Parts: sequence; C-alpha cells; structure tokens
Amino acid sequence: MLFDRRRYHRDNYVYLLAEGDDAVLVDPGDARVALALAADHGVRPRFVLHTHGHADHSGGSAEVRAALGAPEVEVYGHRGDAAWFAPDVDVAGRRTLALGALRVGVQEVPGHTPGSVLYSWRGKLLTGDTLFWAGCGNCRHGGDPARLAESFLGPIAALDGALEVHPGHDYAEANLPFALALEPENAAARARLEAVRAARAAGAEPPASELAEERAVNPFLRVGTPAIRGALAARAPGAALEGDAERFVALRALRDRFEA
Repeated sequence: MLFDRRRYHRDNYVYLLAEGDDAVLVDPGDARVALALAADHGVRPRFVLHTHGHADHSGGSAEVRAALGAPEVEVYGHRGDAAWFAPDVDVAGRRTLALGALRVGVQEVPGHTPGSVLYSWRGKLLTGDTLFWAGCGNCRHGGDPARLAESFLGPIAALDGALEVHPGHDYAEANLPFALALEPENAAARARLEAVRAARAAGAEPPASELAEERAVNPFLRVGTPAIRGALAARAPGAALEGDAERFVALRALRDRFEA
C-alpha cells in the first residue's frame, strides 16, 4: 500500500493512493506535480478522483489523462459540480468505489460546492475543501453555508474519530488563530498551532490530524459546545442562534470577516 501527498500552487495538495499495480490520483489540480508524484513512486495511475469541481483541484485532469493515455484513465466526481467539470463516472449515490485493488469509500457532503464529497481509504479521510485542519471551506463560489452545516452536523459528525484528516489545502496556520480567538483557553488548539509552526520552521509539511483531534480544535465541529456558543453570542449579537445549524452559519460568516 502507498499513500503520499504533494503540495502545489501555494497551499494545495494532490494525493496518491496505490495498492499493487493500481494507483489513484486525488485532486490533480497541477498535472505536472501530480505526474511527478506518481513517477517518483514508479506507479501509473488509472483513476482520478475529484473531491469537488473547482479548477484548482480539477484543472489538471485533462493533461493527466493525455499524459497517461486518455482511454485508460477514468475520472470520477459528483455530477453536482458539472458547472466546473464533467467526470467520466458520477459518484452520486455511491458509497464505495472499486478502483482495481483499491476500495474507496464515498460520502456526499454538499455545501462548499453542490457536489463536494469525501473519500476514505485505509484510515485516511480525503476532505477536499469541505473540512480543513481547524476550519471548513468557504461558500463564496457556488456554495451554501446552510447545506455545509447539514453536512457537518450529519455525515461528518457520524465519522470515526480515528480517521486521519487529509484536506485539499494547508490552511492550518491561518485557521488556528481564529479557533483560539474564539477559545483562548483551548490547549489542544494552541498545541496544534505550535506543532504546525514548528513543522513550517523545519521546512516540513504539517502532520495530519485525526478527526478526534479536529473535534477538540476545530470550531466548526464544536458549534454545540458551551465555549463556542458563548463566543458566538458575544460576537454575533442579533444573529439567529437557536440551533447548531444556525450557529454554524453564523460561525462561517464570522470566519469570512476574521483577520488575525
């Protein structure tokens, strides 16, 4: 089994999954970087998965297919994001994908875009722009914060806490100050920020977090806690905060305006 990631653009990640002779690229927004990642491991991907359709994640697929042999490479994604790309295989309504020797779980999580999905494989959770380290995706480009709230409070809340979170961007150092502004006494968030900054200082990528850790750190997974409820009441007076879904939407609006 093989699992690796590589940074492209400023903070995007492309992922490579492989078992035996079968390999999968996830979100190859930069074809050159994605192909180099596969070549460095000596594998030839036959499958491309997209967590959503935004061009910084899906824009390299055509070049990847051309380089690897278009008829042999299948591109998977959700039809809800047809405004941005057209997958060969629609994952809507699917819970599992059989990709050669790989079995990949699928979870539909609309909100950042209508067709956003999570993929799970061997304890790894590939979250695209839906769930970030210490944050969540914005809804400015075809998204809906109310639908994102439903995804967080429903399917994401039900996931196993032991899953490793592997997002589509490294926004940890930007997101954690917001988490600490809401919860200054959150020792887990402070420790995570120190670990992220230490990795950056060493020229390394931040270590992946487990979903259980995100539930201790990430305010969007903590909207029902007294600390976040109190922080929202103080920072969003007059907002509709009757339930967790309303609190999530208010929190997303606060994050949109936040400056460290």
